[in-house]
Amino acid sequence: MKTNNEFRNIYQAWRMLDHLLGKDLPATRYLTQRDRILELFLAKKKNEITENNIQQVDRVKDISEKNLKQNYISKGIPVVMEEKAKNWKCVKQWSLDWLAENYSKDEVAIFDPLNSEIDTINYKVEKTTLKHVIESIKSGDTKKYSRFNRILYDHPELINDFDWKWLYKMRNKIASGKTFQVFIGGKGSQTSLHCATENNLFTQVYGEKHWYLYPPKNDIFLDPPITKSPYFYSKFNPENPDFNNFPAARFLTTFECVLRPGDILYNPPLWWHQVKNLNHSIGVGFRWFNLINSIKASLVGTLMTLLSTNPPIWTATKHRTDFTRIFKYMNTKSNLND
Repeated sequence: MKTNNEFRNIYQAWRMLDHLLGKDLPATRYLTQRDRILELFLAKKKNEITENNIQQVDRVKDISEKNLKQNYISKGIPVVMEEKAKNWKCVKQWSLDWLAENYSKDEVAIFDPLNSEIDTINYKVEKTTLKHVIESIKSGDTKKYSRFNRILYDHPELINDFDWKWLYKMRNKIASGKTFQVFIGGKGSQTSLHCATENNLFTQVYGEKHWYLYPPKNDIFLDPPITKSPYFYSKFNPENPDFNNFPAARFLTTFECVLRPGDILYNPPLWWHQVKNLNHSIGVGFRWFNLINSIKASLVGTLMTLLSTNPPIWTATKHRTDFTRIFKYMNTKSNLND
């Protein structure tokens, strides 16, 4: 009988072949082989205990830069730094009312690429204003969730509201990108399960946010569709698990945490995560790519990212601060394939 790691490696090999050679999206050329490996994997694990396999993400206070880099970033382990940003101007000043008062006319793109109500990636983009988004949030509309908001690029002086020197210092010595991404959403809004190759230091500026996280080795449990994209997603919902369609997910170890204003989460490369706003929320991710970190997390995930075609990695990298351009590319390609 094969070991768990052998099953994972075989599953990943078929996944890679579908990514490279499959035609339709999601690609299913080698779906039968992936399903067969899953069945054998489940047969091996059927007698294992699966209940209450939940762990809390490490929480630390006053962690040194050396400790953070050596014990978490270099090892690809998530950690919450409690109140690390409590004295940053963004945490002291930013709120929905403050944003509405100062930046209400800003153009905002609304999109939900991982909409749980559809079977494939949703490439539709709605243009509106920040004023309308905040009014919608206050009225209880969870669909008006501003993801990857460009406010820090449209108003670069706001980056000084963060300790950007510390953020830059936490990057690996050899790294690509210094990308800020702002998320503004109402109570109950969420982003479904997904992962990518970048490191992320996520600052909770306002409100509270709940995270589910899974290590990269759990790809086989989550059975992600093959979309030829550098961004991966799974239809599994840890908040409402469907073990009929995802029987292997019963064997997952779930990590979770709640971020409060001033907390910073280090989310490593290719860690699956699903995020929900527990109340009105503003959060800011700071992302960078390091090839060694990514390979250590998942060789297959890294290769699939570098060999992606929807969009190609150079397109995704070029427009990493403007997801509307990436989605425009992906939407055009999706229509051509219809």
